[in-house]
Amino acid sequence: MGMSISAMWNNKCPRCREGDLFVKPFKVGDPLAMPKYCKVCDKDFEPEPGYYFGAMFLSYAISTFLLLPTALLLVFYYNWSVEGAMVMVIFLGAVLFLKILRVSRSLWIHIMVRYNPSYKKT
Repeated sequence: MGMSISAMWNNKCPRCREGDLFVKPFKVGDPLAMPKYCKVCDKDFEPEPGYYFGAMFLSYAISTFLLLPTALLLVFYYNWSVEGAMVMVIFLGAVLFLKILRVSRSLWIHIMVRYNPSYKKT
């Protein structure tokens, strides 16, 4: 089986798709807090320093993919002023910021780690 969009979107472990990637409950002060290992399959969530550096580029691409077309649509189709469109894009960016950060990290680890349904913690 390939990568699961549902597991990635819900921030589940890529190996077992059951454990949580991020600490719950959500902490505003540390939105990217992750446990060291998966509680279900014992997968190391940070195999090396700087492992999630690539997620930064994914976050940039996702943000651009969502916000640039929004701004262009508002300006050229709905005839908004550039300033009004920028205010809307900044507002959307602020609202989506934490979700985009978490999804980009989740996507990064899901790209790197294969799903193994038979792997359980012993």
